[in-house]
Amino acid sequence: MLPARSRLNATVAPLSGLGARWALASLAPLGVTLVVITAIFTATAGADPGLPPGFPTLVYGVANVVVLLGVYRRLDPDVWDAIALARPPSRRELGAGLAATTVGVAVGWPATTLVAEAIGVARYSVPSLSGVGGLASLFVGAVVVAPIAEEILFRGLLFGLLLDRGYGPLVAGTGSLVVFAAIHVFTAGVGSVVNALLLGALLTWLRLQFDNLVGAWLMHMLNNLLEFLIAASLLPSLYAL
Repeated sequence: MLPARSRLNATVAPLSGLGARWALASLAPLGVTLVVITAIFTATAGADPGLPPGFPTLVYGVANVVVLLGVYRRLDPDVWDAIALARPPSRRELGAGLAATTVGVAVGWPATTLVAEAIGVARYSVPSLSGVGGLASLFVGAVVVAPIAEEILFRGLLFGLLLDRGYGPLVAGTGSLVVFAAIHVFTAGVGSVVNALLLGALLTWLRLQFDNLVGAWLMHMLNNLLEFLIAASLLPSLYAL
């Protein structure tokens, strides 16, 4: 059962003074990443600059940190608390986060391959990396930064703005999910959009179910950690992802 609409509304009430342009903050890290990568290739006249495989992920992670710091410094404390929901989680929420991770890995990962094949797009594959630079970039960007930053920007800020503008919880949750999934086409290809939609649906459910981001952050972090361990060849790719 989802929290009462009145509780969700009370949570996002401090966002009522924010303009709609704040929704663009969720896209800012991607924009910075695209600008940086474009600038590098422009400087090398289109030649391969020899960037490590995890470099775009690292840039995206740094951009997320910069954007979050900017948002934090410009918002009042009560507004920040309303989007960076980190209330002490209940055992039920932590258990739900772990259960959602299990479902995402056991069902969502193989389902991603099946859906991608059904619609004729390249399936999402966890990249195989070697070298300290590439692995460090992937770990920092995907495991340390992304779970926190993306939950705050998409299921905190964007979801909250949509809900505060009068959209219902499911519409607001779906809207933030679609944008969250869509940006992954730039970071990991079309197949990753399918992956982000399926797994993001569970993250959105956790956000709606507990009116908190801790459970969603836990699932997001564990999912990305498993992908990192596969990329580092420390775990087998059980589902051929």
